[in-house]
Amino acid sequence: MSLSTYSELKTSVANYLNRDDLTSVIPDFITLTENRLNRELRIRANVARAQTTTTSGTAFYDLPDDLIELRNITYDTTSSSYALSYLSPESLSREYGTTSSGFPRAYTNIGKTFKLSPTPDAAYTVSINYFGKLNPLSDSVTTNNILAEFPDLYLFGACMEGSIYLNDTEQLQRFGGIFQKAMDDIKKSEDSARYGGTVMTMSVQGDPGSLVRRGA
Repeated sequence: MSLSTYSELKTSVANYLNRDDLTSVIPDFITLTENRLNRELRIRANVARAQTTTTSGTAFYDLPDDLIELRNITYDTTSSSYALSYLSPESLSREYGTTSSGFPRAYTNIGKTFKLSPTPDAAYTVSINYFGKLNPLSDSVTTNNILAEFPDLYLFGACMEGSIYLNDTEQLQRFGGIFQKAMDDIKKSEDSARYGGTVMTMSVQGDPGSLVRRGA
């Protein structure tokens, strides 16, 4: 079974549900699966990076439109990259309220923007490292990095949504269990690859919680 394109995915969903009368709604099952993956999936395959150049005297900058969860922000030079400290808006004001300008050392997240402190006094390159939304599948976007790497998530997630649509409790339990097992296996594999079996330790700079989340 080939499962590498949007068309093949729709065919497989119909086959697994053993239905030939769901052609018009299977795309909805896939969209709902993408919404679920945007909420739950945090792996290397959906890590993205965006860069912006600061303007002297400007502290606020837009976050990427496809951002789900912010990992960190770095100040980049030609030879090095320095992670900025995350602080809550209140702590950022206390820590840097009397520092008028300079190269950025910390940031906070305010709505769809982030604020740098001190306020940049020149053009600096900063990188925004984040988990991004999936590129949604369609007839014109036939694949994406998640379908290419983890087609089972798409297949069983869409079958789970189809079972909800069909009000089939038995199939919902079946496909829901398979989907969750796939998610758990992928997360475990990602953790092993990321940390290489080492014991993780946490170092907190500024306020607890260095990850800033925004809804999908």
